[in-house]
Amino acid sequence: MRSWIWLCSISALLLGAARTARAGFMTTVTTPYPGVTHTVYVDAAVPLRIHVVAVDVTSQEIHLSSTLTGDRGQTVSDWADCKRGTAGCTPSDVVINGDLFAPSGYAPRGLAIGGAKAWPDAAGDNAVEGWFAFGRPGNLNAVQLSAPPMVEMPAGALAVEGAVGGRALLVLQGMPMSSYDAADPTEPFRQAPRSAIGLDAGAHTLYLVTVDGDQAASLGMTAEQLAWFLAGAGVADALELDGGGSASLYVRKEGGVVNAPSDGVQRPVANHLGVKFGAQTHFSVVGFVYDTVLGDMTKAINNATVTVDGQVATWPAPNNHTLYHVDNITPHFVCAHATAPGYKSATQCREITVEDVQSPGNGQYLSLVTYKGSDPPPDMSAPVDMSMNKPPLPPLDLAVGGGGGAGGGGGGNGAKGGCDIGAIDDGSPAAPAAGFMISLVLFVGAASIFRRRRA
Repeated sequence: MRSWIWLCSISALLLGAARTARAGFMTTVTTPYPGVTHTVYVDAAVPLRIHVVAVDVTSQEIHLSSTLTGDRGQTVSDWADCKRGTAGCTPSDVVINGDLFAPSGYAPRGLAIGGAKAWPDAAGDNAVEGWFAFGRPGNLNAVQLSAPPMVEMPAGALAVEGAVGGRALLVLQGMPMSSYDAADPTEPFRQAPRSAIGLDAGAHTLYLVTVDGDQAASLGMTAEQLAWFLAGAGVADALELDGGGSASLYVRKEGGVVNAPSDGVQRPVANHLGVKFGAQTHFSVVGFVYDTVLGDMTKAINNATVTVDGQVATWPAPNNHTLYHVDNITPHFVCAHATAPGYKSATQCREITVEDVQSPGNGQYLSLVTYKGSDPPPDMSAPVDMSMNKPPLPPLDLAVGGGGGAGGGGGGNGAKGGCDIGAIDDGSPAAPAAGFMISLVLFVGAASIFRRRRA
């Protein structure tokens, strides 16, 4: 029996290797607005299509909004265009659907706040729903994501203007969740259309995500598959929003709804989360790179390479690369990165606000300090970035008894002493190779056991 379990374990390891060898996503990346990036992940082998909009919420050009109680029950397009908006409604440039809701009256299942006013008939925060909330204290965006089952209200410092609820929890502090309630109305164990919202570890980037499903071009994902995908893409905390036919993502500059709702048309939903882009004053970022001592001009380095927001700095004086210069920066959490031969790379960040910019083109200083040496090698123990790989399947059940669980994880025949390896052929090119390798291992292992017993 011990030998058989060993063979099953080796087979499972080979399966894992085969899965990591599967073809990855093809990606298309656009930037419809400064600070807003839209990435489309397509895997024709599954098939699968995922839309991810990343929003730099440190930018003062970004304004967030959510549905007022009187504006409920609209499609994302109609809400984005203020088709039935109350007085003073401002159109949004990016919109995603909100929380699950009761069809009668479009009452959300969790917390709902719009225009700094809570919906009177929404369920409020509870033990199964979390929420995403936002405010703009001091004219800077502040965001917070609360995971179920933390029953709490947004922090007072948030100066909350809006909130949408969601379930289930997908990612917490960078860890994808693997346990889900089979009775949850989001059907976590089914490959389905899904929508989600997330934040990175510093709460600098907001992620709006839809997964197309229930259609020939895209089957959808389970909750666990989506959780692993998001964690691999750098999302630290994430909640599901309403999925199924409600999953809709709108980008105005890209023609409206960018995903393919599974109903074939948009579905009216209870509430929405919107992003509005508003142009601000542009300015320049300038600074020095110092050896060890900040501000000591005798220590200024003149051969550094500096980038700010992905732009490589220019140097006003030829042959004297002391003061770097980067134009066309907008108010947000700005980071400068510097490298120089013989020195460790350096990064310096600063929140630059509209108030900091006195006039158009005004230079804002962001100097850096670096030290002699070289950067350490990459941390090989760091989690592998899964954002360009196929979302992993649920883990193989290595239990000796082969019964299936709530998520269909086992072989389903209940045979004792079984090793369920028959369900690995997912249509990927690696599946035949995996089957051959497993057969080879089983053959060699069996021969070894037979030889020992003969001896």
